[in-house]
Amino acid sequence: MPQAGFNDKVKLNVRDNFDQSCQMYNEFEEKHHFFASLALKLAENINLKPNSIVLDVGCGNGISAQVLNKYFSCQVLGVDLSEKMIESGRSLCASPEIRLLVGDGEKLAELTGGQIFDYVLYNASIFIFPDVEKTIKEAACCLRPGGKIAFSFYPSLEGGGGEDLLDEAFRRLGEPIPRFRVITDYDKARRALLNNCGTVTNYRWARPFDIEFSQDFFSIPAQSASLFPGRNYEERRELVRRLFSTLSDLAERASIVWRMADGVKP
Repeated sequence: MPQAGFNDKVKLNVRDNFDQSCQMYNEFEEKHHFFASLALKLAENINLKPNSIVLDVGCGNGISAQVLNKYFSCQVLGVDLSEKMIESGRSLCASPEIRLLVGDGEKLAELTGGQIFDYVLYNASIFIFPDVEKTIKEAACCLRPGGKIAFSFYPSLEGGGGEDLLDEAFRRLGEPIPRFRVITDYDKARRALLNNCGTVTNYRWARPFDIEFSQDFFSIPAQSASLFPGRNYEERRELVRRLFSTLSDLAERASIVWRMADGVKP
């Protein structure tokens, strides 16, 4: 029971952080077109088939749903805890083939009403689920045999030798390295996928490190809270700006890496 209470508290914090972040996510996407690119890269890696029926878990403001509908003619049901993100997404997603619902991604059976999907995708959302085994199990129950569950994961910042440059940036700034950048780490998410699908394929998408992009991304309230917990937002924003500026001498040899994984339901 204490664990259930902790998980509920985590989800309330996640919901509130993303409610506060809605406008900045929209502005960030207008400037960088990043989440659309991430959705396309995930679709490419997993060989997503056109005209598929997709469940988008942690859909945010519907960017992934729009991309999948526009480029792959998919029917998409998106689910997210944040009412404000869903409200924003509904105003952006004009296609009748896209539905966005407010709901808990760890309770997918309640939300899908028995609908069966070809794919269940977590585009930059799996790492904020406190019970990743539960959401993946629920995803598998909503999936047809031979269908895929796939996710893209929280980014890592790597130097030329593969070293963690985000840790180095905290050392240079003189701030403590955050204990929990994510709620669920990659290995735990991968194990949940393995437990429910039997096999897992891993992917990497490496992009050149861009200081301005990183400052903009991690300045979003929901992202800055993971780097500098317990600070007010204006302080976090200034610290994010300074944090990535410390790496200017390493920028040319650095990469920002998004890991991805998929599994096929037996």
